[in-house]
Amino acid sequence: ETYEFLKGELHYELSSLAGDREPTEIRWHLVSTELPKGMLNLDFNGKLSQTYIEKDYVRVRSQGLKIYGYLYDNIGLYFNFVDNREVGNAINFKKQHTPEPGIVPTKNDNEVLEYNTTEAQLSVQLGEFQLSLEKMQNVWGLGRRGNIIFSDKAPSYPQFKMRVPIASWLDFIYLHAELNSDLLDSTRSYPTNSSALRNYFRPVDHLKYMAAHQIEISVINGLDISLGESVVYSDRGPLLIYLIPIMFFKSAEHYNRDKDNTQFFFNADINLIRNLNVYGSLFIDDFNTDNILSSTKSINEVAYTVGLQSYDVPIKNLELLVEYSRLNPWVYAHRIPATNFSNNGFDLGHWIGQNADNFFLELSYKPIRSLIFGGSFEVYRKGGYEDIAYHYEKELPAPPFLYGPLREQQSYSFYGRYQFVRDGFLNAYVKTTSLSDESLGVKDQKQLEFSLGVQYGIW
Repeated sequence: ETYEFLKGELHYELSSLAGDREPTEIRWHLVSTELPKGMLNLDFNGKLSQTYIEKDYVRVRSQGLKIYGYLYDNIGLYFNFVDNREVGNAINFKKQHTPEPGIVPTKNDNEVLEYNTTEAQLSVQLGEFQLSLEKMQNVWGLGRRGNIIFSDKAPSYPQFKMRVPIASWLDFIYLHAELNSDLLDSTRSYPTNSSALRNYFRPVDHLKYMAAHQIEISVINGLDISLGESVVYSDRGPLLIYLIPIMFFKSAEHYNRDKDNTQFFFNADINLIRNLNVYGSLFIDDFNTDNILSSTKSINEVAYTVGLQSYDVPIKNLELLVEYSRLNPWVYAHRIPATNFSNNGFDLGHWIGQNADNFFLELSYKPIRSLIFGGSFEVYRKGGYEDIAYHYEKELPAPPFLYGPLREQQSYSFYGRYQFVRDGFLNAYVKTTSLSDESLGVKDQKQLEFSLGVQYGIW
């Protein structure tokens, strides 16, 4: 049923791929018009939800529009704008301790939070090369509750991207992005003296860029792996050496006299047993084999995710997910703050951040295509953040994993989602949490949360 539903959703694309230049059926859009050898669609986005956390509440209202289409056979365009307003006394202004995407606020005042998100992409197909100039998020890595490589936690960022299917079993992808360091460059900031009554100040942030590439390999049917590398650099650029898609970034960092921050990552997706998916991701920010077995001097900044999903076992349309992620101290951090693995103050990877782990168990059931409900159990632990000198100064003892102050959340959730029309959804969930936080002096604090919402056009 889902497959047939999506065929209608993508009827224009499927017809075009089959050689039909004038499809007989196109799904409904608010506005749909023809372009030269293509078409353009416009749709409305809307969302309204109310969440209660004990006696407190948050009301979210969102509205915007989405435009996408095709032009001259080989050009694609996409634009999605959503304006958001949160009102209430339980707003998570900094979006901490949650997988909810990070934001750049336009208004942050007591019980009101306003922000907007915009994604845009212009793409072109040149032979086998797929090129795009875009402001988007990247999701690299295998994880349902979070991704340790690139995730949707940090706000989207402008980038150039290239993807090349080299062979039937081999893909290559490269991107170069401009990030927001959110760090003031005092040497370039200045007072404007634009008024006789006031002196205005022009803040200028440190420049920050990122490059990444990855090869994706289908080893055999049911076994897919990927290997990748990324680098974050700042205060100069964009640098030509990181604009070479097949450059070895670690060597380029050495060429630049170790002023930058490189990372390596690996993924394995295993589907060799029917109805069972096993997966894992490894992220290496910094690794030193000299003291790997030392409990006091080991300074290995690594993170990993392992997970298991089962489908239709023991009954059809039942899904089980078990996932664990661990991030060692100082993962994503660097001795030069402007080269942290972050954008606009949010880590580019997993939402739990450094010195933390997360265990997630979920069971969901889909009795019909338009309805899904389920429940989950989660344990999230978050340690402290000592001076990064403990990583770089070898004479300093390395604090153990999950050193304090420690925050621990244990929660149970139940949820449901119903798609009452093609683009319309009703959402509901209830969640109970037990919180202990040494920095707040809280121990086994119980909290009940429930939410109701309706949305249209925001998937």
